[in-house]
Amino acid sequence: MTDVRRDRNIKVPTRGTKNERGTGADHRPSRPAEGRKEVPRPQAKKPQSQPRQSNNRQRDGQRRNANRQGGRQGGRQGGQRSGRPQQKSPLMEEEWARVIDHDVIDNVIVAISEEKMLLCRLEPKPGIDPLLTTSRVYIGTDAAQRTHIGRVLGMTNLSRVANHVKADLPLVIQIFIEENQKHFIDMFFNRAGNLSLKQHAFELLPGVGNKKAMQMVEARSSSGFEHLAALNEACGIDAADLLAKRFHTELDDRNIQPRLIDLLLPVKA
Repeated sequence: MTDVRRDRNIKVPTRGTKNERGTGADHRPSRPAEGRKEVPRPQAKKPQSQPRQSNNRQRDGQRRNANRQGGRQGGRQGGQRSGRPQQKSPLMEEEWARVIDHDVIDNVIVAISEEKMLLCRLEPKPGIDPLLTTSRVYIGTDAAQRTHIGRVLGMTNLSRVANHVKADLPLVIQIFIEENQKHFIDMFFNRAGNLSLKQHAFELLPGVGNKKAMQMVEARSSSGFEHLAALNEACGIDAADLLAKRFHTELDDRNIQPRLIDLLLPVKA
């Protein structure tokens, strides 16, 4: 029986020597070098915001406590509260007012002051009879003179009052002007001049144009008017009524310029 490998001429590879094993036949990874130093990794820094915030909060709390204590001590020593000074109401300087409406149900009086024409709300004293329109009442600081008014409630304006109050206001102002006609004759009707080259101060009155204003100036001449009756007869107008309507318009619109209320008031005795 013949040898199969020898007949077919097949060469079977055999294992080589130790020197041949190390040349390309063996692909196993080499052993890492010993004694290699490891590179230190960067470590994240610990947040320090929390202790700082706590310190800031403690400092802020200490400052607030110190300010509070200082404000209390200053208020006790000075007898005044710290902060913005309180503004005085313009009604504090008023002494007399004219009644426009006395609401018995709500127990409130709507009036207008005489010195600066300020609309105000008043509380009447208990037990008094209802006050008539145009009645003159004392609203000053002297409690002994307050026979009708118990307390001044504050200021108001035309947008907050009833319609009948708005309708009666010009009449109340007109009666006030007639009672103090000498003041308004001297301060306005005998002194008014040109506001510009085309407008006279008399044209501020409702219904008075340039032609009527020149007629009033001519009737005034150099001697002036002695009283309202002479003015009305010479010019054919109701001067107190026209001036009262002008005051009413200025009370309704604070932006109107010039303002006769500011120029002619308060009334000089």
